[in-house]
Amino acid sequence: MLFIVNRQTAYRLEALVELAHAYPESVPVAELAARRRIPRAFLGRLLTELARAGVVVTQRGPAGGVVLARPPAEMLLAAILPGEVMPPAGGPAVRRVASALQQARRQILTGLTLAVLAEEERRALGAADFSI
Repeated sequence: MLFIVNRQTAYRLEALVELAHAYPESVPVAELAARRRIPRAFLGRLLTELARAGVVVTQRGPAGGVVLARPPAEMLLAAILPGEVMPPAGGPAVRRVASALQQARRQILTGLTLAVLAEEERRALGAADFSI
C-alpha cells in the first residue's frame, strides 16, 4: 500500500510554500495561482478554507492578497494539512496498515514546518530569488 499525496494536498503545499517564501508580504491570488500553476478557481476555494482555519489572512482591494497568518517557522505541517481518514472497510490487516501509515505520517509532519520546506526548495532551485 502506497501513501500518495492527492492533488488538493499538493496544491495546498505549493500555495503555502510560496507564501512562506514571500512572508511577511502578501501575494495577489492571481500571482500565486500563476507562480504555482494552480487553477485560480480551485486556489480561491482552497484559500477560503485556509483562511477559515486561521492559516492565512486574506486582504481585499488593489493592494490585497494573501499572507500566512503566522511566521513559516511556526507552521507545523501536521497542523495545516488535512488528516487522512481511516478506511471504513477492510479486515484487520488493512486497518493495521492504515493505522501504521497514519502514525508515520503524523510523526513526519509534526517535525516539518513551512520554513523548512521553503528553505529546502530554495536550495533545490539553486537559491533562486523568490522576492516579490
